[in-house]
Amino acid sequence: GKSTLIRTINLLERPDSGQVIIEGQDLTRLPTKKLRLLRRQIGMIFQHFNLLNNSTVYQNIALPLKLSGCDKQAIDQTVTPLLELTGLQDKRHHYPAQLSGGQKQRVAIARALVTQPKVLLCDEATSALDPETTLSILALLKKINRQYNLSIIIITHEMLVIKEIADQVAVLDNGCIVEHDHVVKLFTRPQTNIAKTFVNSTLARDLPHDLAQRVKAQPESEND
Repeated sequence: GKSTLIRTINLLERPDSGQVIIEGQDLTRLPTKKLRLLRRQIGMIFQHFNLLNNSTVYQNIALPLKLSGCDKQAIDQTVTPLLELTGLQDKRHHYPAQLSGGQKQRVAIARALVTQPKVLLCDEATSALDPETTLSILALLKKINRQYNLSIIIITHEMLVIKEIADQVAVLDNGCIVEHDHVVKLFTRPQTNIAKTFVNSTLARDLPHDLAQRVKAQPESEND
């Protein structure tokens, strides 16, 4: 249910009940035109990139702005900094077939940012990448989070991803959230069997520096 859940946030999947509230507005109650406008504040990155094979890197990133009617100058002023942010300056005229998997995902990230969203959704954004490339993409996402003050929601089954980037973690089991906590507490005091299994699978590996520092900084409670 991970991908289904994240697709309800921008209403690619409409929930049977409940609310989806972003910026104080319940998306499930918005008329189509207003929903379309609000969706511009929600960027999304997919597992398999979803790039247009017949368009260049620049054209793929610019597509949402072109579809919304922006002029060429405004598009260039937005796309060029994103090419620099994602390290794709020298690939702007390349086509997807000429790119590595990591480069394709960087294009997808830049395209998701081009409308200046307030929320970025990542649906298994690194599962098609090798471990080294995954780390580089996660480092880019952390940079984006800090530079743009952007909320990022990541769907993943990979504990490496959670360790490297997460602040808050929700664990899903059979379509239900069975545990939700700060990443440090999840790793140090998992409450459910499924969370314990995930955490145990990572014990043989070193924690990343950021998470290790946060674990170290946690004060011990009187019950510890």
